Amino acid sequence: MNNQLESRIRAHLSSLDDVGVADPAIVAASVGRAVRRARNRRRIGVGVVSLGLVSIATVAVWTTRTRDTRVASSVIDTAGSSGSQPPVTIRTTTTSSSLATDPETGAWSMIAADPRGVTSLPSVVWTGTEAIVVGGLDQDGRPRSDAAAYDPADDTWRTLAGPQWGADLVDRVVVWTGTEVLAIGGEPVGGGQLKSGASAYNPERDEWRVMAAPSLSFVTSRSPFAWTGSELLVWPWQNGDPSIVPLAYDPVADVWRQLPLPPVVPRQQSGSSWSGTEWIIWGGTTGVAELADGAAYDPATNSWRVIAESPLSARRVRTVWTGSEMVVAAGSSGGDRETGNGEMALADGAAYDPVTDTWRAIASGLAHPGFVPLWTGSHVVMFAKGGAVVYDVAADRWIDTCCSESGGGGGGAAPVWTGSTVLLIGSYDTRSGGSVFDPP
Repeated sequence: MNNQLESRIRAHLSSLDDVGVADPAIVAASVGRAVRRARNRRRIGVGVVSLGLVSIATVAVWTTRTRDTRVASSVIDTAGSSGSQPPVTIRTTTTSSSLATDPETGAWSMIAADPRGVTSLPSVVWTGTEAIVVGGLDQDGRPRSDAAAYDPADDTWRTLAGPQWGADLVDRVVVWTGTEVLAIGGEPVGGGQLKSGASAYNPERDEWRVMAAPSLSFVTSRSPFAWTGSELLVWPWQNGDPSIVPLAYDPVADVWRQLPLPPVVPRQQSGSSWSGTEWIIWGGTTGVAELADGAAYDPATNSWRVIAESPLSARRVRTVWTGSEMVVAAGSSGGDRETGNGEMALADGAAYDPVTDTWRAIASGLAHPGFVPLWTGSHVVMFAKGGAVVYDVAADRWIDTCCSESGGGGGGAAPVWTGSTVLLIGSYDTRSGGSVFDPP
């Protein structure tokens, strides 16, 4: 196995925030259900020949399924046949799960292959008509410097103009503003000094522009960030330096401004949601220990407030905004930061209401350290390494949809909500650029 690719997969097994996800608040429906169903019928029975990495990652997800209060351990060999690296042990804990007894399998189907070749772990945003795919890794684990766009209406791809950055970066902060894709920061494969590159892509002109240069040498997709509708808010990172303040970027004026210093310590891999009026941050890690506190920033008053204490334990986690609450589910704590060895995968969750500044517990689901959540308008869909679970907010109930029978739900894909279905962009297989998932 390529050492760089193996290192990236191991890192992604122990982190939550390494995949760019489009903001569902700006998503518009573009794909009719009749089109999806017709495409699904044409593809019934089509399988993907997954590489060994997919099998390893899928085992990492579904071996963590426990249904009681016991703590279980699963040992996943990520070293391949060489045995040069220690195995990864992921411990899981699940309490009072309300997971559906019988899985309700959603519809999965493969999409056309990416014309650039195999691309895994890309950053993806949804523009309202197509998915813009930035970066990722090729089949040898090397970072891509190119970009492409996928149109689910006719299952076609197009290559885009080359971005204005170096070829050695992955894990950028990527957001859709309504007119441009902002791609900021990044991390060199194999470690080293983080970069401050920032570019914006205009799909109508198929052009990239170099953005104003902020002090963003320490921004990756693990940094808390949110799009407000007019500004990008992001909290850079420099080994927990408390003097590093969050920043706001105005793409119209092409200027940055500093925000006030938050009332909580700097963090990475935290929940980060935009409520419509506030940027809410909860949990995350200092790089040494996980956190269980949070704060909210109001751009109208340019001020922060500490949010109420959560009933949840400290964790690395991702969140979604439902329109009235921030949902926190699953996550992880502990373990070796590089390999994920000994990492505790959590299964419980809670929802935060910023109007009343209160939390409520939600039913426990599956435990996995790498869930990426999406909000569909009625359900939270959680994806990780080859499968999905769906949380019904109204019923406070989890539905285990398991894995893609066509293989389209394999690891290495970044999910994005189109307004009517989920696209999982990225694949380790040469015959598919990812898959479509239609929640049950």
